[in-house]
Amino acid sequence: MNKPSPEQNVRVLVVDDNRSIHGDFRKILCGPDAAAETESMEASLFGEPAEERRAVTFAVDSAYQGQEALDMVIKAAAENRPYAMAFMDVRMPPGWDGIETTAKIWETDPDMQIVICTAYSDYSWEGMIQKLGYSDKLLILKKPFDNVEALQLASALTEKWHLLQRVHQQVGQLEEAVRQRTGELSRSERHYRLIAENTGDLIEIIDASGRPLYRSPSCGRLFAQPSAGPGETGVLDVIHPDDRDAAAAAMRACLHDGKRQAFDFRARGGNGDWLALEAHCGPFRDDRAEAGAVLLVSRDVTERRKLELHLRQAQKLESIGQLATGIAHEINTPTQFIGDNTHFLRTAFADLQGLLARHGELLAAAESGPVPADLLAAVRSARATANPDYLAAEIPRAIDDMLNGIARTAKIVKAMRNFAHPGTTNKTSVNLAEIAEDALTITRNEWRYVADAVIEFEPALPVVPVFPGEFSQVLLNLIINATHTIAERVGDGSRGKGTITLSARLDGDWVEMRVRDTGMGIPEKVQDRVYDPFFTTKPMGKGTGQGLALARSIIVNQHGGSLVFETVLGEGTVFIIRLPIHPDSAITPIPTEEPLHE
Repeated sequence: MNKPSPEQNVRVLVVDDNRSIHGDFRKILCGPDAAAETESMEASLFGEPAEERRAVTFAVDSAYQGQEALDMVIKAAAENRPYAMAFMDVRMPPGWDGIETTAKIWETDPDMQIVICTAYSDYSWEGMIQKLGYSDKLLILKKPFDNVEALQLASALTEKWHLLQRVHQQVGQLEEAVRQRTGELSRSERHYRLIAENTGDLIEIIDASGRPLYRSPSCGRLFAQPSAGPGETGVLDVIHPDDRDAAAAAMRACLHDGKRQAFDFRARGGNGDWLALEAHCGPFRDDRAEAGAVLLVSRDVTERRKLELHLRQAQKLESIGQLATGIAHEINTPTQFIGDNTHFLRTAFADLQGLLARHGELLAAAESGPVPADLLAAVRSARATANPDYLAAEIPRAIDDMLNGIARTAKIVKAMRNFAHPGTTNKTSVNLAEIAEDALTITRNEWRYVADAVIEFEPALPVVPVFPGEFSQVLLNLIINATHTIAERVGDGSRGKGTITLSARLDGDWVEMRVRDTGMGIPEKVQDRVYDPFFTTKPMGKGTGQGLALARSIIVNQHGGSLVFETVLGEGTVFIIRLPIHPDSAITPIPTEEPLHE
């Protein structure tokens, strides 16, 4: 038989108008004889010797009327010494009966366990239930009752009361934990809502059909699309037609593979202008951890792109400024011999004018009669001065030299114009050989003394879509770097030159272009840092450390290509540029059963 532990509440209230009943309950619940009797019966029932146990003494209080019992229950609760249970008589004239008293007590202390003691059929079970309702805190004990039965009820119900208090405590703890967690979630939700409502980034949740399930207020401010839901305009509807397929493919890939995707696109703003945006999308999972939608976070980078364009233009102009002396020298050389040949032609023309004038006089004299001897002498003198045979040989050469000089100057000017052009927002299909020649032309005065330049392009190389100005900047930087590393190896070139080789070949859907030098190579300890902004191994004033960082950004970020290098210390370096021939070469669309957007 289970007995209450000493720290449990063993307070029992006996409510009966018969004083002898109170004495009986005290003998059962407070005296040692009852416990001994109980243990003896337990041994006889289960066939085990009764082990020595400590009897639990219940604290028994008495009430002789229902009102008195209620007052004692109220007082005990106020003193934080509640009763665990009560043995309740049914008939207690002239006051409340046991059923009424129980109902009153439960209004004050709903946890109190009640045993109804009755020898009469004053109430049927249905009648009790009608007055008290169904309750697991109510038991019936028929008089006369057995001592062991009463003791078992007291032990079981005080233990039950104790367990009920533990349940209340644990429920209270759980409720407090839930309240705290709910508060944390509420604060977290408020924080995320404030972030979503005030961030400048565009946050959208897009289902598999391309329709928005959620759109942050920033979308409304930028696109004038404040609402989200079935039938509303989706982000794909405002994307530039040329960018729509690539964006849809990236989101399909996100849904299919569950991996984050990054891409750029243009979208129509609320004012009708096209905006440049960069986006990151990831799978938006439901309660079953299935990716049924895409979380798209976009950022308006229109102004940044404009600033980047201005910066690149400034860098190109800075490069031209750094090369200005060499370019001026390159232009001055053909200009000088054009000027020399022009002076020669002016002198020759003056001599020819004198000779032509004497020939005119000779012709007039011959037509009128005999030619005077002194006129013939003057003609001979003018011919000797003009030397027409010499002029006949030299004037065509002078004209050819002038034309070559003009062509060379025009080529330099054209290369400078192409290089300095601010560029366009769209790629242009170009002949890479022409861009390579322009880059070598602009930098010729840098490399001509220390290196020979070689162009080795496949004859049937196709045109490639690039941003011409930006790609020219890449070649310029690579050629200048090649020149400097060759100069470190050969000095001023008086004892031999190095070689800069520009080559290109077709490789499937890509064009591979190489810029090779026979310079010093890149030391292993700095190979991991060559693309870092502002990192340079050149002496102060020879470089800013921006060239390779800018080159890689242009090739990788703007062209969807790659820029890597191979180097051998003391033998040279080759930078390898790979460019996609087709706009979608760098993107592999992933087909799905249901298209993301029609």
